[in-house]
Amino acid sequence: MKQPVQPKFKIFIINLAHSTERWQHVSQQLDKLQLPYERIDAVNGKVLTDSEIETVFSTALADKYFHYRLTRGEIACYLSHIKAWQRIVDEGLDFGIVLEDDINFNALFAEVPQRIAAFENAWDVIKLAAPFKDQPYDIIESDRQLNVVHYRRKPPMGACAQAISYAGARQLLRSRPPIFRPVDVDLQWSFELGIRTFGLVPYTVDNTHQHGSEIFAVENRHDVHKSGWRRLKHQVGLYFDNKKARRRTPRL
Repeated sequence: MKQPVQPKFKIFIINLAHSTERWQHVSQQLDKLQLPYERIDAVNGKVLTDSEIETVFSTALADKYFHYRLTRGEIACYLSHIKAWQRIVDEGLDFGIVLEDDINFNALFAEVPQRIAAFENAWDVIKLAAPFKDQPYDIIESDRQLNVVHYRRKPPMGACAQAISYAGARQLLRSRPPIFRPVDVDLQWSFELGIRTFGLVPYTVDNTHQHGSEIFAVENRHDVHKSGWRRLKHQVGLYFDNKKARRRTPRL
């Protein structure tokens, strides 16, 4: 592990203008940790026009590579993350820590920026949370508190907290749009996206599991027609995508 340097980074919080309670919850936690942060004005799916959706969302690719067509809320969520990635590139940051606003931190989160800066390998995405289901991993770089890991099968689902490097943001922006999967699912497709994904454990961020879903508030994804066959096809494809990604990024 190299000696820590002062990284050029920013913490971005994706937040809808009307979600003041969420903003207060997350900003107060970061204030206590004495970490600076900036707000990303989230895209509101309720006001997206049909022409705006047609510009960024591919029904053909969703029908071919996913098991349902995304809701307006899911499209807006993805576009909000794209706004954060663009900021990383436009501002020439070493990396950005991209957070959604329905999260809790533990005290170790204050150490995350320096720990990321000390990581010796080339990387694009570092997962800081596994809000739904953990995935098995191997530790590839260890210190007293936070360990960098490589996932054995696939990165955990959930996009509530991840670090994105400058190179990673550029690569993601080259690949998307068009979009055709939810952002948290899409980020699991490491080989297809051409990204090198790691994790930092123990995870320092988790969903609050208290606030209602802003995505569901726009349109309930459970009301969207889904194909069981295409879902199985997606799962098999994801398995082989990550198998190819592991070959490209060998364990150290």
